[in-house]
Order: sequence, then C-alpha cells, then structure tokens
Amino acid sequence: MTIENFSPPTTHEGHLPPGVRPAPGPRPERSVWIGGPPADPADDSANRKKSRITGLDAARGIALIGMIATHVLPDVHEATGEPTLQWTLFAGNAAALFALLAGISLALMTGGTRPHAGRQWVRSSVAIFVRALIMFFVFGLALNMLPIPVYNILPYYALLFLLAIPFTLLRPLQLLVASIVFALLGPVAIYVINGTFDYTPIGSPSFTDLFYDPSSVMFSFLAGGAFPLLTWMTFICLGLMLGRMGLDRLSVQIQLAASGAILMVASGALSNILLTTGGGWQRIIDANPGMTAEDAFDIAIWGTPEDTFQLVPTTLWWLAVDGPHTNTPLSIGFSAGVALLILGGSLLLGRVWAHTLTPLIAAGSMTMTMYTAHLVFITFVDTTQLPSLWFFLQIGAAMVFATVWTMSVGRGPFEGLVTRISKGVAGGLVPGPVAPPKAGRRHLRS
Repeated sequence: MTIENFSPPTTHEGHLPPGVRPAPGPRPERSVWIGGPPADPADDSANRKKSRITGLDAARGIALIGMIATHVLPDVHEATGEPTLQWTLFAGNAAALFALLAGISLALMTGGTRPHAGRQWVRSSVAIFVRALIMFFVFGLALNMLPIPVYNILPYYALLFLLAIPFTLLRPLQLLVASIVFALLGPVAIYVINGTFDYTPIGSPSFTDLFYDPSSVMFSFLAGGAFPLLTWMTFICLGLMLGRMGLDRLSVQIQLAASGAILMVASGALSNILLTTGGGWQRIIDANPGMTAEDAFDIAIWGTPEDTFQLVPTTLWWLAVDGPHTNTPLSIGFSAGVALLILGGSLLLGRVWAHTLTPLIAAGSMTMTMYTAHLVFITFVDTTQLPSLWFFLQIGAAMVFATVWTMSVGRGPFEGLVTRISKGVAGGLVPGPVAPPKAGRRHLRS
C-alpha cells in the first residue's frame, strides 16, 4: 500500500484518537456549550469581595458596641470626676463611624468600584430613596414616640441617605473635596443659622414634634440637633469615596489605618495649640459673660450641653474646640480619624481572624435591627443600676441572636424587610432590562 492510497480508520465525532477522522453521514444528537460558570479569576475576585464585606461588618459591630457603651456605661469616674475609658473612646466617635460606614454602604448599593449609570443608577437611587423614607418615618419619627432616654440617630441617618443620592454620581476625588467642604463650611453654616434663627433644638424629633413645631424639627435636623446634616455629610461623602476604592486591597487597608491615626492626632494637637498657645480659651471666656475656665474646659471634654446640642454662637473661636458632638472642623476631623483607624483595623483583622470574629461580624451585619432593639430595651429597662451587667448582657444577646439568625436565615430581620420593600418598589417603578438566559446546555441536531 502506498502512502497516497492510505485511508485512516473513521468514526463518529467525539473523542477522536490521533490519526482518526470523523466518518461522513448523519451525526447523533449532541450538546453545544453556550455558557457556564465564570473562570477561576472571577471566583477569586468574589472571595476578595467577601473578605472586604466581612471587615466592614466587623467595623459596624464595633460601632454598635460603642453606641451601646455610650448609652449605658457611666461617662465619669465618681471618685475622680475624670471621663471614663468608654467615653474617651466612643463619645461622638461611634456615631461618626456609623455615618462613615453608611457612606460606604451607599457606594456599594450604587455599584462600588464600578458606579451605576443610566437606568441602573435611577433604579438604585429609587431603592435608596424608599429605604430612607422607611427609616425616617418608621425607625425615626415613629420610634421616637417612645420615651427613649438617648438620641436616636436613625432619622438623621435616613436624611443623610436622601441628601447623598446626587453625590453617588461623583468621582472619588470630587467626593473627597465635598467631604472637606462640609467639614470646613458646615460648622460655619451652623454657627450662622443658630445665631440668626430662633427655634427650639430637638434631639430626637417625633411625629408629635413635626406636627406642632415643624420649623424647629427642620432646623434641628439641619443645624441644631444631635447629628446635624450640615456637618455629618462629611462622613457620608468620605464613606462614599472609600466605597469607590478597592477596600479589599492590603495596601489600602494599611493606608486607611495610618491616615486615620494621623488625622486624629493632628486634629487634637491643632485644637490644643489654638486654644492654649493661641489664646483661644481666653477669648471664648471673654465672649461668654459668666462662663468660667472650668465651664469652657468641660465642653472640650464632655461636648455641648444636652439641652442646646450646639455651641453658643458668641465667638468663632468655638470652632477651634474638638470636644465630642461640638460639630467643629477639628471635632469632625478627630472623629473621622478615629473612624478611619477603626475601619482600617477592622479590614485588616477580617483578613486573618474572620472566623474568630464571627459573632461581632454577625451583629454588625444587622445593626439596624440591633440598634432598634437596644433603644427599645433601654426605654423600658433602667440600666443605670448595674450598668456593666446590662452592657454585657445586651452585647452578648446581640451577638448570640445575630450569629444564630445569620446562620439559619441570613440577612437581619429589619434589614431583610427594608431591602425587599425598597428593591421591590424600585424594580416596579424602574424596570430593568430583560435578563439574559442562564448559562447551560441545549440540544442541537446537526
């Protein structure tokens, strides 16, 4: 047999050995691949995203612990009159961390590092709008009808969500500029408003307050309440910027912690220089007849009086104070630094101690539920007796419940309900494109 006349054996298509060609004629039914699961690189990206979210939930858990601590534990040592450790760590800072994380959540809701655009952005914005309305009316004004002994951050939180919607269109650098503008000019605007308009500050406005004194409610949310929007938008814009970054990257996490520490120390040091070396304390005392040096120093430690919430607009030197909830540029800078330090540290810990931190992470994944339960609890239970016991009891109960619920159900009770409603309304008002067919196989006949 010559090479020219050689004909290799034939068989139907399939797994053909070398040198064998397909036989002519009809083919049997076969499957054609039209899609499938993503490749390994995408799977690895998903794992990194999960790690990042874990770190964020750990930070939320720390913020929750800080809020409960400031509401339950003593703020002063009875024997010495000095502030307690929990007050020094968490007063004003835990709430700022909450707001910073809210900004990050908004960034993730609108695409994260790949911001939504067009119809997708509109649908996300509608979902945020509905979520904010539910939080404002149900977890804000309605919940405040109870005689809650502390100030409820949730209605402020809701309004911050509403104000943040147009800011979700900005780029990271623009968001950084916006946060700086709010930090520097927001306190000045509050100073002008409180020196110009006559209203009654309301810390936790309710439906009753809104009905009888709507102007005071409006000004309280804007400039005179416990968490005024004009300054707290700083944390929202900063969080939005961070949410557009790759927070799962080790270098970014280290930079967050380092920059937070620097900002915290720099803000405190600059305040001290302006008030002592610069003579700020004396000018504040001179501008407030009847105020002693001790009265002024108390504001630097304990913040503004609970019945006024904001500094008396008698001199711009008040803006050099960095006390908790004083809403000055340096107070905001200090709290932002603490929040960044905790966030960076939480993200770093989430890389190596995720399983160890499971209870904290679980509680942090449902802070709306846990915070609401905490407010209701302290409304009906006197925690001033044995405060340490009540503190650890609440923290322990929150972690146990959250861990069991997360493992058995998933998303927190209130979080799941609000998410379903907001996404349902958004999907109904702004329908998305028809979903492509799921990856799989279909039969073809050749």
